[in-house]
Amino acid sequence: MNHVDPTQDRGYSIVSLSTLLEYLGEEKTSNILSSFKSHMESDTEMFLREKAIEMERRDISRTYIGLSSDGISILGYVTVSIKCLRVPDDNCLSNEALEKMNIDGATGIAQSYLIGQLSRSKDSPRGFGSVLMEVALRHLTVSKSAVGCRLVRLDCYEELIPYYGGHGFRPITRNDDGTLNQMMRLI
Repeated sequence: MNHVDPTQDRGYSIVSLSTLLEYLGEEKTSNILSSFKSHMESDTEMFLREKAIEMERRDISRTYIGLSSDGISILGYVTVSIKCLRVPDDNCLSNEALEKMNIDGATGIAQSYLIGQLSRSKDSPRGFGSVLMEVALRHLTVSKSAVGCRLVRLDCYEELIPYYGGHGFRPITRNDDGTLNQMMRLI
């Protein structure tokens, strides 16, 4: 799988965090990550600064970073991982969708990929969030071909439901503490 996305002719490139760590080392990579400013107040800056490298090294997740053409500014990033999904009986999904999710009948749990973080900077080009979503879904589709699993999930705030809905995600339910909406799509 390529670690660099051939999009430099568009004014940016997508680079895996693993590649940055390999070529720049942890200190330089950490300095680059700490420069990220999200377009809105969120936990995404803290995740990139404080957790992304550790999670990458522990093979918990993979982060893909959109860099400006000069390679200095972070335009955005997306993090993917694996996380099971407990599907409650009182969900918002059709019977057809539920059947395709391969939910374990005894536990109510479905294996799933997770888009854990997706954030862009205020300096990113219009539509850059969609570029990051395409990067995530492309990598997850490759994973599906290699190991199976057709479900992708994410958790989001209420105001982001229409955005993710535009990318094919459907609401399932609220998370356990009621602060986020769980959404899913099949690949």
